[in-house]
Amino acid sequence: MRLDVIIAASLSATLTFLLSRRLSPSKSDSTTPKDVGDDGIDRTSAAEPIASFSSPDAVQGKKSLPRVRSEMEVEDEQDYHFLTVAAEEAEAGAHEKDGGPFGAVIVRNGEIIARAHNEVLKHKDPTCHAEIIAIQKACKALGKIELSDCVIYSSCEPCPMSFAAMYLARLPRLVYGAQAEAAHDLGYDPSHVADAIRGTATFQKSSCRVKRIVHPEVAKVFWKHRSTVQIY
Repeated sequence: MRLDVIIAASLSATLTFLLSRRLSPSKSDSTTPKDVGDDGIDRTSAAEPIASFSSPDAVQGKKSLPRVRSEMEVEDEQDYHFLTVAAEEAEAGAHEKDGGPFGAVIVRNGEIIARAHNEVLKHKDPTCHAEIIAIQKACKALGKIELSDCVIYSSCEPCPMSFAAMYLARLPRLVYGAQAEAAHDLGYDPSHVADAIRGTATFQKSSCRVKRIVHPEVAKVFWKHRSTVQIY
């Protein structure tokens, strides 16, 4: 059989099949109402989207990327503002010669709960760091010892003592400005406390010797009051 005859027969069979499909509506077509316009064009398929382009996050009720970015920008602005307040406290402390140029602010729900600056020289107390005083003020103002719903802003990277106080106060977030090296360059060396305890510090003012003794009376206090002491 010639090739042109085979091609013609194939085309004829294909056209017959397509016409039969066109003239014989499918089961789904018979049950689905058609949207036919005045021009006679069936727009049913056009009215029904083939697929949804909603992101998985939108389907699951999560925040969209633009919204997250917007909230991050707001957070950055708030952080910058409250860090500026901490810097003002640091400036005030240095100007009044209360202590070193360090300031701290504690915020809850966008409201300043406490603000403080270093007062080591004012009170002749080496523990009067800005963060310590701010934590004390915040706890007193809120009437509790746990600040898990607050944020602390410090003009400089906190020393180990102040950071330990933040940890004990359960502060969940810290925002600071200058790095510890800035304080170190002025002569402050609290960042070397850990090294001083271990005896590995290369630069330190204190020459305190550390020794531990296993004493039964010390451990006995813990066991004696273990059922009555209030944990914080």
